[in-house]
Amino acid sequence: MNDVRVIPIPTLTYPLSTRRSGFLIPNVAYDNRFGMHFQESLFWAINPSQDLTISPSYYSRLGYGSDLQYRYILDRKSKGQWFVSALEQTELPNVSGVSQTEQNAHRTRGMLTGTHTQQFTPDLLLRAQVLLVSDASYLQQLSNSGAQRALPSGESNLLATQRLAYGNTYLLSQYLQPLQSGGVDTFQRLPEIGYSQPNLSLFNSPILLGTDTNFVNFYREQGFTQNRIDVLPGLSTDVLDFGHIVGLTPQVKVREVYYTRGVQNPESQHRETFWAGLDATSKLSRRFGTGEGNTLLHTIEPSVMYEYVPPTDQSQLTQIDQVDDLQKKNLMTYAIRSRLLEQEGNSSFNWLDLTLAQSYHAGAVQTRARDFTPGVSPLLGSITQPLQPATVAIEGKKLSDLWMRAVIGNTTPKFTPAQLADAAFGRGAGAVPGQQPATNQYLTIDAFFDPYRSSVSQFNTTLRVQQSNYWYLEVGQRFTHDGNRVRRGDVWNPISFNEVYAPTPEIQFVTAGGAFRTPWGWTVGAKGYYDVKNGRSPEYDVVALYQNPCKCWSLGVYYLQFPDRQQYNFMLNLTGIGWTENFGTAVVRSILSPLLIGEKGLPWAAPGGPYGRPQSAIPQPEMGGNGR
Repeated sequence: MNDVRVIPIPTLTYPLSTRRSGFLIPNVAYDNRFGMHFQESLFWAINPSQDLTISPSYYSRLGYGSDLQYRYILDRKSKGQWFVSALEQTELPNVSGVSQTEQNAHRTRGMLTGTHTQQFTPDLLLRAQVLLVSDASYLQQLSNSGAQRALPSGESNLLATQRLAYGNTYLLSQYLQPLQSGGVDTFQRLPEIGYSQPNLSLFNSPILLGTDTNFVNFYREQGFTQNRIDVLPGLSTDVLDFGHIVGLTPQVKVREVYYTRGVQNPESQHRETFWAGLDATSKLSRRFGTGEGNTLLHTIEPSVMYEYVPPTDQSQLTQIDQVDDLQKKNLMTYAIRSRLLEQEGNSSFNWLDLTLAQSYHAGAVQTRARDFTPGVSPLLGSITQPLQPATVAIEGKKLSDLWMRAVIGNTTPKFTPAQLADAAFGRGAGAVPGQQPATNQYLTIDAFFDPYRSSVSQFNTTLRVQQSNYWYLEVGQRFTHDGNRVRRGDVWNPISFNEVYAPTPEIQFVTAGGAFRTPWGWTVGAKGYYDVKNGRSPEYDVVALYQNPCKCWSLGVYYLQFPDRQQYNFMLNLTGIGWTENFGTAVVRSILSPLLIGEKGLPWAAPGGPYGRPQSAIPQPEMGGNGR
């Protein structure tokens, strides 16, 4: 390298001592609604690949209980982790929606979450995921995660996939526990069995044959159950090239759906339909050189697609998902995509990725739209499980709204092996779903323009900037004009605008988050949400973390503000001994992780322990230093 002989030597990280069982640092916190909180954890290192953490806890104004977390790697093909939280409630939680005059204060509540992955063979994979709570209001009343508090249902599923010589098959069992929506009459997929065959040449001809088939048993505790068989074979061809200018791809799919009963009639039902499409695409590209030796690749891809689906009668069918709702379609969608990509060696940077698309109804326009407004009674069924949704009369248009999406920067983050191995696992009612920290910079704009009102019907933006590990900023904005809302794609084509939903009120929402490092060892961050239309903030979080110069210990603090309560706490880490982990750890980690990748002495687990990964190669800020 540069006329210097280099011998690559691999690095090796190995623990100097085995894991030890014992008590972890006690956790003391205060919540203005639940009172003082004390938790002591016992860590049991069962063996090098299994451990169990038992954490009894006490709330002065709520009750007492215990958490158990079991993690295991049985072998290279089997691993998982499970978390159980039990609470013996002695007082009613002092949160919104709970009347303090209720008589059922004393009760046992809890939650079970977990995942398991089992690779039986190179072609057979099993994944299990569980989220169960004792009652529907558990997360709403006790969780410190805004995402968990807003969950409409808790999903548990078991998925087995088997690769075959031609295609693959799967077995899925899915249970949705109603939380914010749904009830005992909610349909469950117990089970679903499917087979998918990719496009294969038919008798060595240019014609390609593909198929998707599945069987679903829809079960529910209350109300009728039914089975459904969906068969979807399709024919297409390779791209038909005309003078290396335009490529045509004709496609046709035939759909046969069989039901064991109808929505009101116990007799079996069936529906036959087809989808025909013709896609015409062209691509222009040119490569430019830059003064730095890099190259700029500019591509322009115009396309036109025509689709046709005949009208069918679905008034006797139970509409559970999009397979049961196949609207007529006589639509032409035209789009253009322009990309400007800079390439430097093996890396690239996206300067602009712009897409414009619009649909035109060649036939009759839409006259009725589905209404999903909360609380609206459906045409058939109940509010918790509509069998046929409510509809309202609308004045359809020939032209759909014009869709525009622009992306500047690389939106897909690249992760190191340490980051990928450090997937966070949501713990307890206060945990939030784990996410790998992003360190890239980008701007995305997603908007719809109404040609009839000459105004923007939707406008959404996301901006993220970061300078080394000194600071980062994320700002998001969501706006939807009142009126009909465009449906993005359907079961046939993801980029088409054949329908609109019933009119909805205006929405204006803003999110902002970021963090920065100070020269005095403190890293400070915050994240907030603000409903501009209603003038209120559903949640904002403020966090801070202090690291001493040698990274021998660290101290984290946080403050969480919800509409019905506030919570603040601290967390302490002694490198090589342990850390206190609580309901706010996931919040601090999600906000500050983009600036702390690869560092030791943090108050949360890292792969291989505190010294399990190297120090970050990103330069550290100093007094008077300039960020790069």
